[in-house]
Amino acid sequence: MPVSREVTEAHYLHERSGLESVLRPPVSHPTALKWVPGREELVAATREGELICVDPVLGTRTIAKDLGETAVLDLHPDRQHFLAVSRTGQWRIGTLRGEIRHEGEHAYVGGMMGFLANRHAVLVGDEPSGRVMRILSLEDGTSTGRVKLPDRVASTLSPEGRPLLCRSTPAGLKVIPLRRGQRFPEELASTAHRLRPSGVFVLGFTTTGICVWGQEGGMPRSMRLPDLTAGDISKDGQYLGLGTRNGAVALARMDRIEKRVRPDLVRAFNGAVTSVVFSDRGRWLATGAEGLRIWSWEE
Repeated sequence: MPVSREVTEAHYLHERSGLESVLRPPVSHPTALKWVPGREELVAATREGELICVDPVLGTRTIAKDLGETAVLDLHPDRQHFLAVSRTGQWRIGTLRGEIRHEGEHAYVGGMMGFLANRHAVLVGDEPSGRVMRILSLEDGTSTGRVKLPDRVASTLSPEGRPLLCRSTPAGLKVIPLRRGQRFPEELASTAHRLRPSGVFVLGFTTTGICVWGQEGGMPRSMRLPDLTAGDISKDGQYLGLGTRNGAVALARMDRIEKRVRPDLVRAFNGAVTSVVFSDRGRWLATGAEGLRIWSWEE
């Protein structure tokens, strides 16, 4: 087989990915996945608006319903609170026991991301007027700030819990603290990378592949692999999990990315992969599309 063929062609896919499918929980059309911090429990938000907890040993239970199609899901380090932001203009803060503590509306039309930190929830997205960050109080759900952001900016947290802003430029990734009056240099235009935080890393997706930066910014490590839709980096920083538009998933070693070694792909789903997340503990990788699959792997 010629090596020049696109890696997304079906006959290129095989079972040498290093991944072993260990569980297919009965969860349909997950749109966002998140492991409970420090636990081997997975929370899945579905297209039908359900929030489902998946315990690989004890099974599944429904946490909440009628959330709308969730675009953003995050869990607080306290292992109690969740943030769900829907594509239909609502956000909700609740608990994993099923209580909805606070809810409200947003005007985001795309580019949504968000996270819970300390006593706040942070929402970022593109409104008709531009990219906007909203900061909500975890205590009462009130808005404590609204910040206009440059286009193509992502927000993440430092290991110390400080909010950071990231922007990909031709000179590399620029990372600045989120402070009032802090700005990116105006002469640095943004690149077309679609940025997504992954722990202490930042992933940048393009039509031809993926870039990986640390929070210190600078030039990335990169891999050429077309049609990528989702990705995550393991908590120990050794592995990169990927999902494609054609339903394939892959596992790549981080120390081989710069060697331009393409990972082996394995067919997992019939539709586009919506989410890829590594567990905090153990060696599990969760992937979602029209269904949910949990994988393990060997060195």
